[in-house]
Amino acid sequence: MAVIFFIWGCVQSLIVGIFIPIVKKARNNYLLSVIFFVTSLNILIQYLLRYQGWKDDFPRLLVIPDFLDLLLPTLLFIYIKAVLGGGIDKADKRYVYVPVIAGTFFVLNAVFRTDFSFGNYVGSLYHKFVLMGILVWKLFLFLKGWNIVKEQQHIIKKKTILWWPKMLAYFLGVLTYITFLNLCYFMLIVPNFELGSTVRFTLQKLVELNYIIFTCSIIFITIFFFFKYPKILSGLPIIKSKKTSKVPDGQIYIDKLNKLISEDRIHLDTELNEQKLADIMEVQSYILSIVLNDYLGKSFSAFINEKRIEEAKRLLENENNKDLTIFAIAVDSGFRSESVFYVNFKKQTGLTPKQYKKRYLSNT
Repeated sequence: MAVIFFIWGCVQSLIVGIFIPIVKKARNNYLLSVIFFVTSLNILIQYLLRYQGWKDDFPRLLVIPDFLDLLLPTLLFIYIKAVLGGGIDKADKRYVYVPVIAGTFFVLNAVFRTDFSFGNYVGSLYHKFVLMGILVWKLFLFLKGWNIVKEQQHIIKKKTILWWPKMLAYFLGVLTYITFLNLCYFMLIVPNFELGSTVRFTLQKLVELNYIIFTCSIIFITIFFFFKYPKILSGLPIIKSKKTSKVPDGQIYIDKLNKLISEDRIHLDTELNEQKLADIMEVQSYILSIVLNDYLGKSFSAFINEKRIEEAKRLLENENNKDLTIFAIAVDSGFRSESVFYVNFKKQTGLTPKQYKKRYLSNT
């Protein structure tokens, strides 16, 4: 069964890697394509070493999976940062130095050691140090990637498509877990159980199955995301950030806007539109649109309507307003139309204004 998974995982990763840049030629897609090519190559090398006798015929190839185990999480981390709007800068490219330098050392060590073989490499003290280094590197990237995802947690809860980078962060965690299992196997099982023993053979197969089943699962989930959310393959960041915004000093405008909302309560003006707000803020309307999209991930109407619904909820919760009609609540909240108010209120709360008021009163 494991052999079937290895072959399927290798072929599927290769096909996906070829398919991605065909859909859309973009830097993020090229990076994602390389990730799948690396995954495919890693599975292929593992298959040849484990099931085709290459570990004995070509033992120096044993260092290739070690190099790929450093390279793959690095590429994943950079991709997560890119799709979450962080972009790819020179500082990010420096992360690639770690697998490149370590991989060069692995290869040189394998080439210049005349006694290099499967028996004196796998399970040796040097091999354990290599695995420990890979584990530390993966853990570092996983924690760093997870922190990037957590920074967008308030948005991820609202937009399902943002489960994509979250799933990739989980994938980094899975890669870390697999390396941890390998290290435990070589540190605890290999020294205490002879080669060919039932316990060692069984645990070895379990470690192999863990690796290939988890890897194939991630490939399958990725394909599912591609079909469900084709926007992933647009090559564009899912969330834009200050680094990728065309208005890098946009936070100044956000602070000014928040002040207009909290102090001047400008959102309650029923005649307010994007151009009028831009004029008040002394900025071009297209700049305001870019700032709202890049810094808040919202359009003008979505942002203002959200603030107006907050005001409507406050009015509905106030017993002094029990005689106000729904139309009056709508107008006092900044809406010109009762129907538009109803649609936006139900969209944000899941309830009509009357249902919301009734539930609030029953709870209090």
